[in-house]
Amino acid sequence: MKRLISFAAAASALALVVSGCANYAQPSASSSSTASAPAAITDLSGLKGKTLAVQTDTTGQKYAEEHKAEFGYNIKVFDDLPGAVNAVLAGTADATINDNGVLYDFAKQNPTTKVVKEFNTGENYGFNVGKTNTGLLDVIDAALIEAKTDGTYKAIYQKWFGTDGPADVPTAPAASGAKPVLVDPTKLTVCTHLAYRPFQYLDTDNTTIIGFDVDLADVIAKKLGVTQKIVDIDFGQITSGAVFAAKKCDMGAAAITITPERDAAAPFSVGYFAATQALLVKP
Repeated sequence: MKRLISFAAAASALALVVSGCANYAQPSASSSSTASAPAAITDLSGLKGKTLAVQTDTTGQKYAEEHKAEFGYNIKVFDDLPGAVNAVLAGTADATINDNGVLYDFAKQNPTTKVVKEFNTGENYGFNVGKTNTGLLDVIDAALIEAKTDGTYKAIYQKWFGTDGPADVPTAPAASGAKPVLVDPTKLTVCTHLAYRPFQYLDTDNTTIIGFDVDLADVIAKKLGVTQKIVDIDFGQITSGAVFAAKKCDMGAAAITITPERDAAAPFSVGYFAATQALLVKP
């Protein structure tokens, strides 16, 4: 089910991502004949002295910082995914690192770019909630496990990634027995962060938010007997749990990697997507 929300800023950012347009100065025949072509970047080791774009508060940023001294690159931090990937398109960054799903989708939309390497970081995405909202966490876990069991998850995965999702069914944690608490009793209010295609982004009408996470959140809302309402908000506010303390939303759904630190701030559901980090360049 689609949700209608207007976000002009997010739409502008997404337009940049989808268009893949940038101006590039072409080398002259004389310069190309006298200078050898730079070595192709196929790994972090090829970035020595170059610029690696990262999105703030992500596993990609953490991974890049951990290996910066080893490979000698410079890190440029962006507030969101469109900024990082468009820096590669514009030539102001030599590569970017982020989750594999979003970068493969971006390369598909922008064929002048390419994913050249993946790094297995053992990541899983989860939906998070406020610390005391254990009843809602129970419902989220139950909905995800049911979707894995009855084929709903497989259909949604096929829709967004063109292949069958993993067949494993997570083990249900012990239920708390508490009742779920909603900011608006008639809605499941979901905080997300645009744009992160194909997980959450604006459709071609620039008002409708669609994506893999959106479809899964609809499954959870249906189990609660309500409809979904989506709020676009800063990613760091979701991972820190600030949005729940401020009663801005009930659940965070923004392709959030589960980490011990984040789980302590705002508890996570069972994992719903296994991800790796990937390196995108413009060959």
